[in-house]
Amino acid sequence: MGAMHLLSLTEADRTYLARINFLADTFGDEHKELPAGFEEGFDYYLGGWEPSRGGFIAWEGHVPAGGVWLNWGTAQRHGFGHVAEGIPELALAVEPRFRSQGVGTLLIDAATELAREMGAPGISLSVAKDNDRAHRLYLHLGFEPVSERGGHIVLVKRFKAAN
Repeated sequence: MGAMHLLSLTEADRTYLARINFLADTFGDEHKELPAGFEEGFDYYLGGWEPSRGGFIAWEGHVPAGGVWLNWGTAQRHGFGHVAEGIPELALAVEPRFRSQGVGTLLIDAATELAREMGAPGISLSVAKDNDRAHRLYLHLGFEPVSERGGHIVLVKRFKAAN
């Protein structure tokens, strides 16, 4: 991996987030059929998105390598990986050409620190049962499974209280 750097999301990144959302739903396979419910998921993950919710794009030079953003769901409106109000759900994907180069870890670590700074007690996400690669990464980074729904495993990483 070359010199990777992170930039905070801005409104100008909305189109790239749409791509990241697509890659997340297809596990990076641009030819894979979109899953049922893609439009509803798009509406939640991007329809109400605004930069103040937090997130990053990883760049290698002038090439975007992936992105992550925080989704602050409610009991009434949330994504697949919702655990509780106040715990943001991460949405993320890495561009296929940058897989296995630490980009996912870099993005999750940055989102974790941002969520801590924003006062969240943890972060959550969901992973499709058949996405073994991502599931292993999340477990390695300290996420713990809490439930299953709709073919997805919901995981949470709770932050330890500062002493």
